[in-house]
Amino acid sequence: MKAKRFWVLKKAKRGKLMAKLEIITYGNPILRHKAEEVKEISKEILKITDGMMETLKEEGGIGLAAVQVGIPKRILVVDLTKSNEDKKITLLNPRIIYRSIEEEESEEGCLSIPEVWGSVSRPGKVKVKGVLPGGKVILIDADGILARVLQHEIDHLEGRLFIDYFSPEEREKNKEKIEAILELNKRKLGNICL
Repeated sequence: MKAKRFWVLKKAKRGKLMAKLEIITYGNPILRHKAEEVKEISKEILKITDGMMETLKEEGGIGLAAVQVGIPKRILVVDLTKSNEDKKITLLNPRIIYRSIEEEESEEGCLSIPEVWGSVSRPGKVKVKGVLPGGKVILIDADGILARVLQHEIDHLEGRLFIDYFSPEEREKNKEKIEAILELNKRKLGNICL
């Protein structure tokens, strides 16, 4: 399935054009597809990463995967500058190569499933291998919020959503909100909605 791009160009403060991307919401089938590897770091890929970081900033999120903006590529951005971690990360082709046995439970939300929050258990520590936009391969040892955000965004790249990890109680608690998002997307997307 070819992804539709949702570009909205706007003027940045310095007169440059920055691309703000439309967030895809739950029910759109692209959120359930595995993302493709980035084969070449082209100008187009760099524009996408810039647009994703701009979108993340404007939406007030802390992590965003390319599939969430309708682009089926293995790209993620993280902005923890408002937290104690104070990190901004852009990764291409990220893979989790280690997960700790110990898990931590915490509340999660998602820009693609607005107003839905729930407790999710994830490994407390992970090692993620990926490529920076400049082409350098890096290994990130992450714990705390960074480990959680990286796992959440890499799940998106695998076609998984945080609600897939909900307990039956969390699912029931959020049932009406999730159904409302699906109903809205059915009207918007028609028969292609999940």
